[in-house]
Amino acid sequence: MKNRRFQLVVGISLIAVAALAVLIFYPNRTVITFQHIRSGEELAYLPIHQQKHFQIRYIHSVHLSEVIEEFELQEDHSIQPKKLIYEDTAIGMPSNAYGEDTFEMKDEKYIITKGPNTKTLPSINLSVGQVRSEHTIVYGGESYLLKEFVGAGTSIKIEARDMSIWQMWKGVKMSE
Repeated sequence: MKNRRFQLVVGISLIAVAALAVLIFYPNRTVITFQHIRSGEELAYLPIHQQKHFQIRYIHSVHLSEVIEEFELQEDHSIQPKKLIYEDTAIGMPSNAYGEDTFEMKDEKYIITKGPNTKTLPSINLSVGQVRSEHTIVYGGESYLLKEFVGAGTSIKIEARDMSIWQMWKGVKMSE
């Protein structure tokens, strides 16, 4: 009788430990990661919840006006460009839309809305500005100044992937 009870307790304990290990180590939480381009080191991550849209906002280095790029995460973790919003069509900015994209002016801003067949991106490479650009990630109504998390002047790769709770504990979380 004692031996049978001992086996039952050991069996239940092993199942509980295995379930806990799966919960902690299985990558099942979608995040946007910010990795150093050269080393691949993960510098920070942003947990993604229900909302799949995010923006990158910055100040254009020539025009010194705000630019907003909108993106949407896809089920396969690719990134689909959705909109480009800006104030000046001069150096470095498009003056019209191409293909299936649409171009409009609203509230003194130019808006290019990407067409339905716009190719998705596996990642976005970005050099975080040192002086004026103020590259900021906007997600879920919150803004995160990238230089505070990855350092000004750092070249990063932005991509979506699944992380485990263990990986998230080890990393630098951008949101609270």
